[in-house]
Amino acid sequence: MKKRVLSVLLATSMVATMAAGASALTVSAEEKKTIKFFHRFPDEPYNSFIESKIAEYEEAHPDIDIVVESAQNNPYKEKLKVVVGGDDCPDIFFSWCGEFTERFIREDLILDLTPYLEADTEWKESLMESQMVNYTLDNGMVYGIPFRLDAKLFFYNIDQFEEAGVEVPTTWDELVEVCEKLQEAGFTPIAYGNQDLWPSAHYIGTLNQMLVSDEVRAVDYTPTTGAFTDPGYQTALEYYEKLIPYFNENSNGITADMARSNFCMGMGAMYYAEVIEIPYISDPTSGLNPDLNYGMFKFPEIEGPGNPNILTGVPEGFVVSSKTEYPDECVEFLKWFLGKEVGTEQAQTIGWFNASIGTTEGVTDQTLLDAYNVITSAEEMGPWFDNALYSTVCDEYLTAASDLTNGDVTPAEAMEKIQAKALEAQTLAAQTTEE
Repeated sequence: MKKRVLSVLLATSMVATMAAGASALTVSAEEKKTIKFFHRFPDEPYNSFIESKIAEYEEAHPDIDIVVESAQNNPYKEKLKVVVGGDDCPDIFFSWCGEFTERFIREDLILDLTPYLEADTEWKESLMESQMVNYTLDNGMVYGIPFRLDAKLFFYNIDQFEEAGVEVPTTWDELVEVCEKLQEAGFTPIAYGNQDLWPSAHYIGTLNQMLVSDEVRAVDYTPTTGAFTDPGYQTALEYYEKLIPYFNENSNGITADMARSNFCMGMGAMYYAEVIEIPYISDPTSGLNPDLNYGMFKFPEIEGPGNPNILTGVPEGFVVSSKTEYPDECVEFLKWFLGKEVGTEQAQTIGWFNASIGTTEGVTDQTLLDAYNVITSAEEMGPWFDNALYSTVCDEYLTAASDLTNGDVTPAEAMEKIQAKALEAQTLAAQTTEE
């Protein structure tokens, strides 16, 4: 928690004009508007960047006091679920697009940003439409503004690929062949850590996109209609199962961060990564391997009824509580904090691009620019699977994937449990909607 104390010391010998000035400062302090800001980036240098920009904004807006709190990913999610509906809800908070936030919208807990965007066309037109669509409901409501663009790509160790005599795969069969040859050459094909469960969702969500039609997924990802009876879902789990022999041992006992570190240290020839992880890999102070010779490629294509042109990954951003006492002030802050000027500095400083158009100036890391181009040129972006699902269905899916990784269930057994949970969710979601 960031705390600030404003102290005004008055000397009895001060002239009357100085005393009057000090009195004005006291009044100003009493009239400050306090905005609670909650994010999930307590690590450096991300936290310091956020803190510095907030301090800059406060200096330019002396009537605003932004009180900041942060937490790591999983604790953040759990706390958010508790506080959003209560009196302790932050005014502005980080939240994922899709079902994770839409459940709050159904309870009228998120501020509609549409009127603000419509009133400021310059702001609206400065934001990438391809990214804003992810924070826009079918009815046109815009409920969030992206803080960082993200997508999922395979990172690969160029030196290990060359030593094994393999090339970047573009199809599933080629991926399996690459894994086999890497293994024969003495390398672990894929660095993977599923201790926090969500990494498996990124694999399965991508597979679902290729093996289940867009129309069917749209129905199943809607809580009130989801059934997950299409055979493509089981096929997706079967494909995931085929990758398990190529993961490192004890995948469920390793965190995603540990898997990334293993990849950096050469203990994994590939790593299915988010592009926002590039700064972690290239950070010279990380003690990992900033000189790692690596490249990136899209998830190899699988022939099926799905859509191979979807790039897994959506932007992540901030929303405003509908319960805030200062909606206009919150929006004004986000307009600046998530705008082009700060976004350009953000890309230069911490390697994350926001959704403002034209934030690449001064960025010299070609890997970052390549990732940015992949995202901005994508035909369509696909949601993070774990954030697209109703909470109870998500929990069942993640548990099933973990059990499948351990070899404790079959894809068919996993889908039976998921389908049963989806039917329960239909009723729960319908009750929430009616309320």
